[in-house]
Amino acid sequence: MAVRRVSGGTEVMLPADYVAKHVELGYATTSYRSQGRTVDTTHSLVSPTTTREMLYVVATRGRESNMIYDTAFDPDPPTGHYGTVALQSAGAVLAGVFANEGADLSAHETLERTQRQEEDFSVLAAEYETLARVAQQQRWDELLDRSGLGSRHLEQVRQSAAYGPLLAALRDAESRGLDVEGVFPKLVIARALDDAEDPAAVMHGRVDRWTEAASSKRLAASNLIAGLIPRAVRVTDPDMVRALDERDQAMQRRARDLAVQAVERGQVWVRLLGTLPNDPATRERWMVAVSTVAAYRDRWNIDNDHKPLGSDGAVKAIEGLSHRKRAQAAIQRALSLSEGGGISSPQPMAAPVEPSQERSESIAM
Repeated sequence: MAVRRVSGGTEVMLPADYVAKHVELGYATTSYRSQGRTVDTTHSLVSPTTTREMLYVVATRGRESNMIYDTAFDPDPPTGHYGTVALQSAGAVLAGVFANEGADLSAHETLERTQRQEEDFSVLAAEYETLARVAQQQRWDELLDRSGLGSRHLEQVRQSAAYGPLLAALRDAESRGLDVEGVFPKLVIARALDDAEDPAAVMHGRVDRWTEAASSKRLAASNLIAGLIPRAVRVTDPDMVRALDERDQAMQRRARDLAVQAVERGQVWVRLLGTLPNDPATRERWMVAVSTVAAYRDRWNIDNDHKPLGSDGAVKAIEGLSHRKRAQAAIQRALSLSEGGGISSPQPMAAPVEPSQERSESIAM
């Protein structure tokens, strides 16, 4: 088998034995057949007829990346309405999919499922990340176009599995107050990309290193939802702003509720974060830090009660590793605010802070 990269380069001949053992044809499949499977990357087509359940399935099958492409038309021509309905924006298509329940449920099941989804941090985070990417896609595309990347490298970047993580890194830097618009072109031209096999991965690394070096401790803790998820800023579409804010507030409530429950029940992992401070202001800052750890555990399904972040290899995704660093920093903040080494007897906690107040507190730290 003779193979060559899509972007060009030298042709390589793979031996028959190697092909028989390690190569298989990749075919498009339905979301129903993909349930339960895990692959390296996914590329999924979403249309107005896609249900919310199926979107969640296809958006969570890839270990490294999950790419979603949406179309305003029904992909089945006999049932489509080409030319008879107005084109929808990408945001409108996704908003419709999120509202499109596909399962026939009883009233009790519907209520139970709705409550579970509203409280599931991983579902809310996946929805937020998808909406944020769509809302900011045009800005990032324009930034890439004027960044100094040549046409060949631009095509490689947009086709790369590292494209999504690159955009997430740009959003992370912007959420910390860094000048992404001004600095990103400088990062591009800092060193030639001619020898780079994956320019998107290289640029992702450069953005991460710049963000880490440029962010102070104050910035590192600011503008993160529950201390984990970078907020999407400079979004102008009012529907997108509302959808993002709803999920922002829901994630903060979920993180706070989990932290309160852990303290009141005396769970082992929270005991390792120190003793509940007596001073009200310090206690609130401690609870914000604990909420970040609780959010991390819920986002990545950590059920190890004896380790706040689970085992070292519990999370391998790029996104998960960055979340782990933020959760680890939250543990250090909690310990520095703690009265001592070990939770005192469980006691009733104050009512959860409203999202807007909790956000202000985290920025003021």
